[in-house]
Amino acid sequence: MTSAVPLEAAVPAEPLLAVDGLRVEFAGPAGWQPVVEDVSFTIGRGETLGIVGESGSGKTVSSLAVMGLIPKGNGRVAQGTIDFEGRNLLELDGEAMRRVRGEEISMIFQEPMTSLNPAFTIGKQISDAVRAHRGVSRAAGKKRAVEMLDRVGIPDADKRVDQYPHEFSGGMRQRAMIAMALSCDPKLLIADEPTTALDVTVQAQILDLMRSLQEETGTSILFVTHDFGVVADICDRVAIMYAGQIVEQASVSAVFARPRHPYSEGLLVSMPQAARAGERLTVIPGQVPAPGAIPVGCRFQPRCSYAEPECADVPVQLVTVADGSSARCLRSEVVELRSAAEVLSHAASGPERGGREVSETHLLSVTGLVKHFPVGGGVLRRAKGRVRAVDGVDFSISPGETLGLVGESGSGKSTVARLVVGLLPATEGSVAINGEETLTLKGRAMREARRNMQIVFQDPYSSLDPRATIGDSVGEPLEIYEHMKGRKRDERVVELLRLVGLGSHVLRRQPHEFSGGQRQRVAVARALALEPRLLVCDEPVSALDVSTQSQVINLLGDLQERLGLAYLFIAHDLSVVEHISHRIAVMYLGRIVEIGPADEVARRPRHPYTEALVSAIPTPDPVVQRSRKRIVLQGDIPSPANPPSGCRFHTRCPYVMDVCRHEDPPAFETEVGTTVYCHLHTTGPVLGGKPVALIPN
Repeated sequence: MTSAVPLEAAVPAEPLLAVDGLRVEFAGPAGWQPVVEDVSFTIGRGETLGIVGESGSGKTVSSLAVMGLIPKGNGRVAQGTIDFEGRNLLELDGEAMRRVRGEEISMIFQEPMTSLNPAFTIGKQISDAVRAHRGVSRAAGKKRAVEMLDRVGIPDADKRVDQYPHEFSGGMRQRAMIAMALSCDPKLLIADEPTTALDVTVQAQILDLMRSLQEETGTSILFVTHDFGVVADICDRVAIMYAGQIVEQASVSAVFARPRHPYSEGLLVSMPQAARAGERLTVIPGQVPAPGAIPVGCRFQPRCSYAEPECADVPVQLVTVADGSSARCLRSEVVELRSAAEVLSHAASGPERGGREVSETHLLSVTGLVKHFPVGGGVLRRAKGRVRAVDGVDFSISPGETLGLVGESGSGKSTVARLVVGLLPATEGSVAINGEETLTLKGRAMREARRNMQIVFQDPYSSLDPRATIGDSVGEPLEIYEHMKGRKRDERVVELLRLVGLGSHVLRRQPHEFSGGQRQRVAVARALALEPRLLVCDEPVSALDVSTQSQVINLLGDLQERLGLAYLFIAHDLSVVEHISHRIAVMYLGRIVEIGPADEVARRPRHPYTEALVSAIPTPDPVVQRSRKRIVLQGDIPSPANPPSGCRFHTRCPYVMDVCRHEDPPAFETEVGTTVYCHLHTTGPVLGGKPVALIPN
């Protein structure tokens, strides 16, 4: 468990980094277009500055400019200075900037698998970085790599150093990236969305790691994110960007106590934690304007609910307001925006939704579902073992109900999704839709069964044909199943697109012309083409900005109410799952460890693993976030090829008892309808039906 973190650290007067009047342009059909304009900020020694905003706001471009990584030819820094310890980095030649990059300023990218070379070991890649900047021997470089891997919490670092990136889990790859970035003891670390695609438990580990390393080394951090909860957890100050400009800059406590720009409030209230259970999420209408379509006046004015006519007249300057914050808003001293405390208070004031009564006739029934993948070896590739991806799963979903399925990567959630819709053959078990067993169906019979169940994947761009128009992609199921073509098909496609909030004008466009949220709407429209009764949504919002995420969640809620759809909604973020689900099932290493009404599972968890998932969700309020009890799980989820004996969670459980190591826990049904698999309720000390608080081991 982590201790409380000081809300704000003292910032020295002399900054380590000072960016002033930065303007970055990229070449386009109409000439050079500014994507970052009039951006100024400072970072003190040992300070963490967060840069927040939706995709397209200019966050990453600003950080790449500091690193000197703006691509030559189609990009340029047109104006401004980037002063680092008295040197303007924009005046350095290529060789001098290469010495700064990596040795004095390092960067962690969002997706470590695309940043690490799959052809070289982790140790070689860290060693090469050290040798390039410090000129040490190969042996000394490898020794430093082992030291750094051990420093960031990689177990058995002396052995792991010789492994390749694909042999590391997502969280371990991100730790390896941090080890590489810190290997030359840089003074400034730029972290570009380093936790966006990670599980909440791994995110908590990474944030704690970065915080402890910062305390140990005094490194300054520029933290780029779109998540206000992460900002509340780790940052000292925050700069909020929109359409290439900073629209608000303040201390973390100030921006959460009283936002000065409507966009800041919009990001805050769009989070799932800001809404009552079952309530529609607040959405910032529209989207960030493209570089060639910037409004003349306030850039946020077309999406702002507080806008007045004068906001559209002339460009708005960033000005200092009463409490030392700065805001780019004509009405910052007039409009009273909601604080984080007010937003969270509203969310907590609503009645709990509870669980939906489950009818005796289920739409989907899953019983004893098992999926083992053989592990081959030797010349003949004979099976030498099994990966127990799913190892005995039971649940049901009623018509019009949403069952949320949560757990870390590697827990088996996506495998369950593919088994349910028949994209994978099961090893054992039963999957029935409307009482009809589907696992034994083949050929035409399976194709017909798929009318009732469709799947929406995490990344719509990879599931839509990039060469096909939207009309062709959405209409393809109609052609295959209904033999519907030409004008009749297009009319039905337009109906589907309007159903998900898109118009007929997108019919001839292609996926690359859409934002992430729009592409996900297209994927949902395609899934609805055959009027299914069950939608399996596999991480459909995990890669989206918070406002776009809210739009998709609202859309799914509207469709469920209008069409009576049932959802199996898979995610790793319990705050999202709690909002959309009637019941929640928590998976760990191939098995469900807790299932019950959404309010009970998310607010009063009975299994230690669920408790850890809940505690790892960042709260968008620094006062609450830094004083709350957090359980940071140590290590990664064990390999499903060799799961632990007894309770599979015992290797990471803070309450582990001896019985947990040897015996599978039986099911325990609570008085509120939750079923939990944990020895604390059956073997351990209990009081009033609840486990006595134990001292973690």
